[in-house]
Amino acid sequence: MEFKQEAETGLFKQIGNIDTTLKIKDVASKCKLAKTENGVKLECNYTGPNASKYLQYIEKHREELTQYLLNPDTADLYEWMENSHQTALTLKKHEKEKLILYVNYDPETKIMETGIADEYVTMKLGAPLMSIDVGASDRNAFKLAVYDMLLLADEIAIQMGNDDLRKMANIEMVKTYLSEIYDKYSSNEFND
Repeated sequence: MEFKQEAETGLFKQIGNIDTTLKIKDVASKCKLAKTENGVKLECNYTGPNASKYLQYIEKHREELTQYLLNPDTADLYEWMENSHQTALTLKKHEKEKLILYVNYDPETKIMETGIADEYVTMKLGAPLMSIDVGASDRNAFKLAVYDMLLLADEIAIQMGNDDLRKMANIEMVKTYLSEIYDKYSSNEFND
């Protein structure tokens, strides 16, 4: 959030985007697509609390909402873009960068996060791709989280047009490395 100070009163007034509470998933759940002669049209008849905020969000993000509803499998991508404050245009700026997937594991909390970093392991693009409690997850939940993370990384790489990141998202080594962490640190009774 941004603020500016008013000269007369000295008070701070909020400027810029004040609507940070709505998420694309919440808004999409109140919308539907209707077929028209020209394709599809996004409709929303929501009249509940904060209806004006929903309408403002729809006006600003009509295209993303339409894509989200047309292809529910890309929901993770749109949610990640929203959490990372990225758009299709800002992602395109990373097309030529050498980007990698990185893993951060905290042995005390047993939380593992993966994200996108540059070759110097400086985190890029904000929100993590995956955040999971290794100690509280069974192997199937962990494998599904890794699979979803690799799909998300691949979708991000496609949006960017970044071939290096796309190759990294398909590397068997990433899955093997994450599985080794799971085997070593999970509280699964067979691994204690």
